[in-house]
Parts: sequence; structure tokens; C-alpha cells
Amino acid sequence: MHRRSGVVLLLTIVLVAIMSGIVSVVLSQSERLWKLSQSHFNHSAALVLLGTLEAKLPSLLSKIESAEELDLAMKLPISMESINRDFLLNATLSSSYSKLNINRLVKPDGSLNDPYVTAWMRIFDYYPIADPEMLLKLVLDTIDTDLSERGTDTEIIWSVSDFKNGSIRDPKVFGRVLERYILMSGDKTVLDIPWDDYIGFEGDKVDVNAMNVQTLALLAPGVSAEKGRALTTYRTKAFTTKEEVISAEPALGGVFDTFLFIYTPGTSYTLKCDVSLTQKSAKEFIRFDYNLLDKKIRHVEFL
Repeated sequence: MHRRSGVVLLLTIVLVAIMSGIVSVVLSQSERLWKLSQSHFNHSAALVLLGTLEAKLPSLLSKIESAEELDLAMKLPISMESINRDFLLNATLSSSYSKLNINRLVKPDGSLNDPYVTAWMRIFDYYPIADPEMLLKLVLDTIDTDLSERGTDTEIIWSVSDFKNGSIRDPKVFGRVLERYILMSGDKTVLDIPWDDYIGFEGDKVDVNAMNVQTLALLAPGVSAEKGRALTTYRTKAFTTKEEVISAEPALGGVFDTFLFIYTPGTSYTLKCDVSLTQKSAKEFIRFDYNLLDKKIRHVEFL
């Protein structure tokens, strides 16, 4: 017990150092960020910030060498305040693999990925809509690259000139699919579904240590809500092996290889970093992706 507590304390100290390092990098750029917010996305200032972060993050995040350390990194929000309290910074890391990637509904050859389709359709058990099959066909025809329609008028590209097939890359594209569904069905209840809880846009599988309770319910609908929260929201220790996962919930044994994975060092893993800065009454929000394998920053957004 004492050994375990000591390990947790050590990991916590390491991860606090990581997050504090990220905070320090951003704080060092605070003046440029402030100018950026005032000049409405000045391109050169954005490039300076990107270069600084990309130079510093590899050494900071190289300390993440296990699933346990990664799990702790995503549980340690950091807040820092200037001495005179006129500048506040908050930073958090999160996983890109906490939900099912909607693009996995279709295999690379254009055929259905049946286990993913089955899991995705369970959303409508919790949130019934007028025509789930129509919505599914709209989604599938957006993801695949061919122009053959799976249903009547389900290839949006035929009627919307700037629409592109091949993937649903972000919430904006998915929003356009929902708009088409509403236009065709007249059913606005589809907007009542908390889609951000259910669908992601990256990765082949879901990180079992980042998986949210809604995704667990899609993969193992027989698991009670209380048990689901214990395995996700209130979990206190990271799973490090498939066997640990199955021991904790046997229902996941049949779906683990298809849907789930555990982070191992030396593999590609994208973290999302959210930073908010408050200077006096003004706020700046920054979001970017960082890949632990290739050590590259991507998708920098000033929100």
C-alpha cells in the first residue's frame, strides 16, 4: 500500500512538472498572445507561438512513459495566477480517443464496419429520432468516396456544390449532415442528442483510460450506469493491461480487440491541449493538438 502511494505521489509530481512547463511556455508568450488577440489573428504572431511550443513540448512531455502517467496528465488541470492577480492561466490535456470515431463506420474499401454501425445505432435507443436509418445513410454516404446513394438523396454532394465526401473531419461537417437530415425528414429532435458525448473524429480505437461513460454504454449496453461511472468518471487507477480491463468488467472482453486500446510508449497518440488566459477583463482561448510520437503540434486554434 505504501509503495503504491509512493508511486502515485511520484507520478503526480512528474505530471505537475509537465503541466507547469506547458504553462510556463505559454506565459512566456503572453505578451505576443495579447497582441495577437488585439490584432485579430496576426499570422506571424501565431507562427511564433507555434514554434515556441513545438520546441519546448517534446522535452516536457517526454516524461509520459506509461498509461498511468498519461492518465494522470489528463487529470491534472493547472491554474496559475500572476502576483498582482491581473493575469490568470488554466491549462488541461485531454485525449483525442475518448469516443467512437464516426469515420470508422465505413471500412477503407467502402463497405460497412458492422460492429461500429451496431454500436453507433445504439445512440437512438437513448435518444429516439424519426428516421435513424436515413441519418445513418447520410453519414455513410458522406464518409465513403463513391457517389452512389445508399438511399434517396443521401449523397449530399449531388445537391450542395461545396460539400466533400471522404470523411466527417469535424463537428462542422457533421452539423451539415444533421442539417440535411432535418431538411429531408423535418425531424429536429436530432438536435437534442448530445453528439459531443458520443462521436469523435480521430483514431482507430478508443483509449480505455480516456473512454467516457456514454461510449462505454454503446459498447457494453448491459453495464449498469453506476458500474459505468465507476469504470470511467470515477476510476482512480489507470488500466495497464487488457486483462485488468476484463477483470473489472467481463462484458468488455468481447469488444476490447475491436474497439479499445491501452497507450504504450512509442505509439502515435494525439493529446489536445486547452489553454485559457485572462488578462484583466479580456480572455483568450487557445487549443492545439500534440502528438506524443512525432512531437508535432497541429490544429492550433485561437478561439
